[in-house]
Amino acid sequence: MKFGRFAAAIIAGCLWLAGCTETPPPPSAPFDHRHSLFDQVLQKYVENGQVNYSALQNDQDALDRYLQSLADVTPKDYEGWTRQQKLAFWINAYNAYTLRTIVDHYPVTRSIFADPLRRYPADSIRQIPGVWGWRWWPALSGKYTLDHMDHVILRKELKEPRIHFVLNCASKGCPLLENRAFDAEHLEQRLDQAAVHYLYRDRKALIDRASKVVRLPQIFNWFAEDFAPDAETAAYFERYPHKAVGPLTWIYRYADAEDRAFLRRGNFELAYLEYDWTLNERH
Repeated sequence: MKFGRFAAAIIAGCLWLAGCTETPPPPSAPFDHRHSLFDQVLQKYVENGQVNYSALQNDQDALDRYLQSLADVTPKDYEGWTRQQKLAFWINAYNAYTLRTIVDHYPVTRSIFADPLRRYPADSIRQIPGVWGWRWWPALSGKYTLDHMDHVILRKELKEPRIHFVLNCASKGCPLLENRAFDAEHLEQRLDQAAVHYLYRDRKALIDRASKVVRLPQIFNWFAEDFAPDAETAAYFERYPHKAVGPLTWIYRYADAEDRAFLRRGNFELAYLEYDWTLNERH
């Protein structure tokens, strides 16, 4: 009888302990594909592509929380996303971590390690040693360099040439940093609009009909292989170097009617613009 009471007490105690164990934490909130936190940062501190780094340095909470949200995404969740969601994630991640890089080193000053020959402006992102290839940033439950985000994921895996119209390297020669985050729902429209802005609003490529010169940005030189020639329009540019044909067909795709007529005639000189590495700072 005593043994029966003892056994019952043991069982009751085990049941009580089981009921008192800590409940597992609730699942994490789903990722915000509107990228609202980053959108807040951009709207507050970016104007006409220029960034108020000084003010952002003193108010980093929203940026910190957004970057943490990038780090918290699991590979399993990511695999279930659409291509557009993945593109928006990495475009915003690249631009956000570029902001983080500048804020962490602001004010940027000349570095004998990064720029021993003094080839770049003193406030340039190129004064930060290892800025693209050596600094690892949390995302997708792992760590990635800016180079990996750009050259491996966006260019090679997702194969999206229009990223070159939206990735911002904190320099005046880059595409202007938009003051709205990218989201999957509007991405296709935004990328096409960015290409038009790159050509006309930001004047990163110059079609000079009066002087009969087309001046291409260095992006079309460095990453020419990303811009596959359009079969229907490549014939217009057969007289130009093979490397330039693809970029010229992309320029043609987004050009207005008058510039298209000029480009079709093929009677222009081709040149490349110097890249401006000055910091895209708004005071």
